[in-house]
Amino acid sequence: MSNNTEIHLAIKKFNQLITKYADNKESTFYFVSFLKQFLRMNNSNSNSELCLSSFITIIKHEMPIVFYELRKRGEYDDVINFMVHISVDYQKAKTDLDNLSKKINMKAIL
Repeated sequence: MSNNTEIHLAIKKFNQLITKYADNKESTFYFVSFLKQFLRMNNSNSNSELCLSSFITIIKHEMPIVFYELRKRGEYDDVINFMVHISVDYQKAKTDLDNLSKKINMKAIL
């Protein structure tokens, strides 16, 4: 599977998580699982870095309880601790994910 396909699927999965799960402590497991799985993907390019910073920022703004639980988990999990300290402007994060998804879709069509 190409990097672009993996990233497109990750964006789609993230949007499903945001829609499906409530902002509560019980939902944290699903977001942790997703984020760690995303990190395990063999992506060391700017698109994956852009996605990770956008995912974290969107969680921070749209799911504050989940973000709080992530921060608590970061006290004993260095990977989560690293992630919760990544942040960009919220609107930029939303726009970047949307633009990246559209760009990948266009490449797939061509």
